[in-house]
Amino acid sequence: MSLGYAGKILWVDLTHLEFREEPTENYLEWIGGRGLGSFLLSKHQKHDNSPEGEFIIIAAGPLVATGVPLGVRTAVSARNRLSGGISYSNVGGDIGNRLKMAGYDAVVLYGASPTPVYLLLQDSRAQLVDASSLVGLKISELREALSELHHASQLSFLGIGPAGEKEVAISCLIADRAHAAGWGGSGAMFGAKRLKAIVAIGDQPVPVFDEARLRDKIQQLNWRISTSEATAALIKGGTHGMAGAGGFNGLVPTAVKNLQDEYLSPEESAPIGEETFKQWEFDRVGCLGCSVRCLHMYEMASSKYGKLIGEGMHANSIRGLASNWVVDDPEALLKAHILCNEYGLDVDGVSAAIAFALDCAEQGIIPEEQDGGVYLKWGDGRSAVELVRQIGEGTGLGKLLGKGVFEAAQEIGQDSQQLAMTVKKVGINEQGLRSHRAWALGVMTSTRGGGHLGGSPQTENRRISPQIGQRIFGNPNAGDPGAYQGKGKIAAWTEGLKCVVDSLGLCYFVYGWYDLSIGNPAELAELLYLATDIKMTGDELHRWGLRCHTLERHFSHVHGGYSREDDELPERFFQSKIATGPYQGAHLDHEEVEKMLDEYYTYLGWDTQTGLPTQDTLKGLGLI
Repeated sequence: MSLGYAGKILWVDLTHLEFREEPTENYLEWIGGRGLGSFLLSKHQKHDNSPEGEFIIIAAGPLVATGVPLGVRTAVSARNRLSGGISYSNVGGDIGNRLKMAGYDAVVLYGASPTPVYLLLQDSRAQLVDASSLVGLKISELREALSELHHASQLSFLGIGPAGEKEVAISCLIADRAHAAGWGGSGAMFGAKRLKAIVAIGDQPVPVFDEARLRDKIQQLNWRISTSEATAALIKGGTHGMAGAGGFNGLVPTAVKNLQDEYLSPEESAPIGEETFKQWEFDRVGCLGCSVRCLHMYEMASSKYGKLIGEGMHANSIRGLASNWVVDDPEALLKAHILCNEYGLDVDGVSAAIAFALDCAEQGIIPEEQDGGVYLKWGDGRSAVELVRQIGEGTGLGKLLGKGVFEAAQEIGQDSQQLAMTVKKVGINEQGLRSHRAWALGVMTSTRGGGHLGGSPQTENRRISPQIGQRIFGNPNAGDPGAYQGKGKIAAWTEGLKCVVDSLGLCYFVYGWYDLSIGNPAELAELLYLATDIKMTGDELHRWGLRCHTLERHFSHVHGGYSREDDELPERFFQSKIATGPYQGAHLDHEEVEKMLDEYYTYLGWDTQTGLPTQDTLKGLGLI
């Protein structure tokens, strides 16, 4: 057995209800987590959109369950239900730890079960269990039911709510209670396969290569994490406080009115801010062994929705379920967030879909009055909450919006496509697209279709100094949001780092994103070596990350047809300006963006005309 790994990959044929196992050591070239998932998907996924033909890979990285701080993340890789290209998600919670402690590094799912089942992993054994009694359960109900069935404190699960069962395209997988693998329609894929959940029960330790030196390294990391300024901000307010509308310093942009604008004043954002929500916070929670505990536990006695208890409220919820709909009612915000968790819905997809509908109503494209008492008007929190429920249930206008923004616009027509805020057919719930150049580039070039958790760096949000920018990137403007120069290289470099972090199974919030001094490539290579005896330099590991990114780009081109012309943002971000605040007047410039794209492709060794890896690059990386 390879050190740092559980040692086995489980292949599950759901059509025939059969298993086979394979040694993880056959795939050490792809490290684990996202890298392993992307490779296996690229190797086995055919041009087959049927449930039987869809492959889904759940993979924990080699640093998961080793004691490395925040080594808890698990990758979900599949063909994107919305774009047809790659989909990768990186989910927290305890599922990765329990997966490895139950004896498996990864699970490869294909085919479709004839009846509802869940996959039980325990003591290095796999079993498909009848799930007919679990059908229709929301996530909290599923959690309770599984706990009663198995009575194990070491239990974790990755499952779907009603939205996934109904194959809502913007549904997702939820780990444990509120950790979302929120991308690409993964919930709908489980639903199509009649797979309610993966349940892992395990407590077997994962052996590592150099236990003594790894233990010393862990102590050093814990000290540095506890003294980091960026981590201190996360500990103070989570991403709700740090990166929600305005953030702690009032400078953080946010989505407003379907991204018609990107700034709220401190007075406007106060009702949905973390400071306001403190009155309802009764605990802070995190993933297994996490000292940051970035998730909030809220309990609110709502006059509209009864007693509300929920976990989470990352910045995406604040931006997506409040400011992007111009909702400033904290009760509606918390209710909408809880509904997304309970139904198993991707917050970003829900945000983009409902904002699109509100925009269409404002333009007279669709009626303001909809079934179920929904009134499409900016700021109507009660109607927004009802629309979230309709999406989760697949009823009313929610049935159409649940298909995602791109498909909804195709069906509505009447020039509604101009109001569909998408990248590669995926709805976006973003911020800083007009004002932060490298951030915007990371979103538009994302292989999975929009989203900042790829090539969008935090260098601009963190305002790194010219000295640090010059030392790390050879670019003194790295921390200047408005500068275009050199941002293509920074975004491309960030893609490589993110692939590495996701593949090792680490939390990106702490390693290399918010704080560049924790989790640089050399340090990540050291951690990989101490856990597994896989020896690479920092530069080699980072180049490996770029290789993974190139593989994913190639997959998205082969299966989704994407190329340079798809690395773009809607025209809204070029033609309209931020109205007020510290970024007043900011908008994107076509010519400057094209220069950034040229630089991005050149750094990666891709063709600048097509935005695709060249045949020489693919051959040189061993990808064809």
